[in-house]
Amino acid sequence: MQMPTRILFRLTPLMLLLAGVASNLSAAEFDKSVLSVIRQKCVKCHGKGEINGDVDFKQYHTSKRLLGQPQLIERMINAIDDNNMPPEGEPPLDEQTRAEFLATLQTMLKQATTNNIVAGLKIRRLNRFQYNNTVKDLFQLKLDVFGLSEKLMTRYENYLHRAADGMPDLVQVGSQSLNPAAGLRNVTAFPKDLRASHGFDNQADQLTLSPLLLDAFLRLSVSIVESPDFNEQNVGIWNDLFMDPPAEIDRDAESQRRLALFLRTAFRGPVDNETLQRYAAYASANMEQGLSFSESMKKVVSAVLSSPHFLYRSVRADASERQFELASNLSYFLWGSCPDEELLRLAESGELSNDAVLRQTVDRMMLDPKIERFLDTFPTQWMQLENALAATPDPEINRYFSLDKQNPASLQMVLEPLLLFDTVFIEDRPLIELISPEFSYQSDFLTDWYTTPLRAPPVDEVRIVEDNRVRNEKLKLLQSSIAAVREELDVLDRARADPIAEKLITVDLSAGQAAWQAEQAKVVAVNVTLSPWHRIGPFGADSFDQAHEKAFFDESDVDLKQTFGDLKWVEAKDLVDGKLHNLSGVSCATYLYRTIHTDSGRDLELSLGSDDSFKIWLNGILVGEKKVIRGAAPDQDKLRVSLTKGDNTILMKVVNGGCGYAFYFKAEPLPLPAPVVAALKIAAGQRNEEQQQTLAAYYLSIAPELVEVRRQLAESRSVVSKRDRQLQDELKKAPKPQEIDKLRQDAQRRFDDQLRAKMRSRAFRRVAITDVRYGGVITNAAMLSMTSGPTRTHPIARGAWVVEVIFNNPPDPPPNDVPPLNEESGRQDLTIREKFAVHRENASCAGCHSKLDPLGFALENFDITGRWRDKYDNGRDVDSSGTLMRKYEFDGIVQFKESIVREDRRFAKAFTAHLLRFALSRELGPADSITINSIVDSLQQGDFKLRSLIREVAQSDVFVNR
Repeated sequence: MQMPTRILFRLTPLMLLLAGVASNLSAAEFDKSVLSVIRQKCVKCHGKGEINGDVDFKQYHTSKRLLGQPQLIERMINAIDDNNMPPEGEPPLDEQTRAEFLATLQTMLKQATTNNIVAGLKIRRLNRFQYNNTVKDLFQLKLDVFGLSEKLMTRYENYLHRAADGMPDLVQVGSQSLNPAAGLRNVTAFPKDLRASHGFDNQADQLTLSPLLLDAFLRLSVSIVESPDFNEQNVGIWNDLFMDPPAEIDRDAESQRRLALFLRTAFRGPVDNETLQRYAAYASANMEQGLSFSESMKKVVSAVLSSPHFLYRSVRADASERQFELASNLSYFLWGSCPDEELLRLAESGELSNDAVLRQTVDRMMLDPKIERFLDTFPTQWMQLENALAATPDPEINRYFSLDKQNPASLQMVLEPLLLFDTVFIEDRPLIELISPEFSYQSDFLTDWYTTPLRAPPVDEVRIVEDNRVRNEKLKLLQSSIAAVREELDVLDRARADPIAEKLITVDLSAGQAAWQAEQAKVVAVNVTLSPWHRIGPFGADSFDQAHEKAFFDESDVDLKQTFGDLKWVEAKDLVDGKLHNLSGVSCATYLYRTIHTDSGRDLELSLGSDDSFKIWLNGILVGEKKVIRGAAPDQDKLRVSLTKGDNTILMKVVNGGCGYAFYFKAEPLPLPAPVVAALKIAAGQRNEEQQQTLAAYYLSIAPELVEVRRQLAESRSVVSKRDRQLQDELKKAPKPQEIDKLRQDAQRRFDDQLRAKMRSRAFRRVAITDVRYGGVITNAAMLSMTSGPTRTHPIARGAWVVEVIFNNPPDPPPNDVPPLNEESGRQDLTIREKFAVHRENASCAGCHSKLDPLGFALENFDITGRWRDKYDNGRDVDSSGTLMRKYEFDGIVQFKESIVREDRRFAKAFTAHLLRFALSRELGPADSITINSIVDSLQQGDFKLRSLIREVAQSDVFVNR
């Protein structure tokens, strides 16, 4: 049978009791308790014709032989404890045999590792994150050295400064990972460090130093001190290290004094005199070559930053300096940076060897705001959340994931599990709350993502159809009314043109026409005399519209003696024709009045300009108007009016809406039409019929006999015209029929805009978990998205994530001869589980799939972006049932998480293994499982609280004495 690489172990009280008995096993007892089980249950697949999992138990027929293989003992413990062995289809061990077997193996593992000295790390290079933090803390920089894309969460209000009060209910956070804040100008970071298989980037075996990378470090150290941002304003220790000393101070001695303090911090411990003198001599040599004190010290600092003593953390050769190594291990574990002065002081005094002092130190470090660096690295890498930023769901399936290209949904998704981790840490909550908490931090976007259909509000088509019917009826009624008014205007226009023909008046024009013709034949031109203007105003109004429409007095009958409060008519001889004249006032009207005398009836052309609108009356009749917002200019409008013999009156109303206010006026008599002049030149008795009709038609247009009736018609037309304008305004303002497709598009656009705004929000609120399907690191959208493909979920990837991250039991890579699953093969009406059933028939696949499939399919109700579904696209129901560890049957995610909660010790042990690996910066071995068991045992009564766990890891022998 195939053994998994690492599976967790759980001690029961019975097993602990048996472990004590087994510590003094005789050869016979070993043969009975271990070999008999191996022979009955294991040799069939591991030594009797088959060598599955590279394990041949026939080799280990004595306790001595097996004790020489601690890795194998650990694999056996994990396989039995996880119920992976015996495999499916084989009779299981009875509970007592299983307990005795595990207890004996646990004792053997302790014996096998007691005298094994774990190979300690001799040297560890700083990774990118540690390098940035160390340089930043070393110089007390206000900026990062370079952009940190690996920092997934930015806290805009650092609640870690008040961690003693717990997490606030509202926090402002965001992810700048895709566009990290810039660091020092002209500084380029070295490439991202390689990640170990479990996701951590601080593992010593991955932090190699190639020649190219060494060159990058050398260039980087120079670029930092030469950056224009590396100055007195941004460097907190500028005065203590770089500022020129007073003239009376010896510069060489001062540089040596400053370097002694600086090197102790930069090299994280005591510096021998030879090293100090070498750097001090370099500073002196630079100053002798003419460089300033500041520039010389920058040169030295650049050399320090490229020194192996800075770039590497190494085991101290001198045992007396081991506490400096511990101080450094603590600071890089919890702060991702160099030790502060207090840590160095405790190391120098030897106090770190005191358990109580060490405990107090760890507590102090966890309360320091620099613990943010731990929260920026460990949880992100433990949960492998960087992968979420690479998720690219097919937009045809979910267009909203990348609705905002600069702020995809993944940037909000990764913040939820990180805020949960922050809370569990700050409030020192049990680890199991990472799996099944009673609360979560969510933005409005995430709340929508989990709980709403993510659809624009539907268009009420029934209501819109009815509204459109009502609107169309109103529009038709208005259009009908306008048509009737236009017809009435046409009638009035015809009547004004020839009131006699329209039978509005009975009058004989022959005598008047004869007199006019005789008079016109005698004169070549007709004199037109314009009086000076009289002006009154401005009259104020509430609005431009009101100022235009309102009659502030009887506009058809002007009385120059009439007054209106403080306003009265005044003569304005300065208003000369043919020039622009400024007026004053806003939302107001000014009136201008004059008389025009003509010796004979004629036409007059008025050239007008106005800022803004105008109305004009001739002899009390409204003959022209224009309502418009504009600036005044000459000759903006032309108006032809017909004067009668004698005095005529002109009234002009100029209205201003806002800003400028002016008017323009010019009048020019128009010559008689050429056909009229030609007819007049013919003697009366010699004119033909056409000439007589020409003269009759022209006289009809100017006949003084018709002035009164035309005035009355003009008044009527003015009333009807006003009604026309009102109806036109009503038609313009009347709601138009709505296009349902356009309404859908508008609703979608508004919904998209609202969602984009939410995707950019930084506000996350603490909310109670009311739907137990959600909450915790397993069912957050970030994990569910990053373990899915563009078009479908990947149960195997999700199962592998749970096995690796939650249970610390990563699966073996698939055999090379196993063909990949063809997603497109098979009938389209099959579920993913049914397609996988065929794949699992391959014997080489069955082992891993039996472990991964139940965990992955437990999450199948969540689609490729972490949203709930009950059915697949083909209409088939989602089946998320299964069995966890052959022990807990579940039907859905709720029971699945409940099963994990029941295994809280197993989760605590797995989490401890991850944390210990991160703290030690190396892979774990069989001996480390003893440490892990010890830590977990000590925390069981306290519900495995996170701060307590960190404290225990930092105080463990393997960490303190590594």
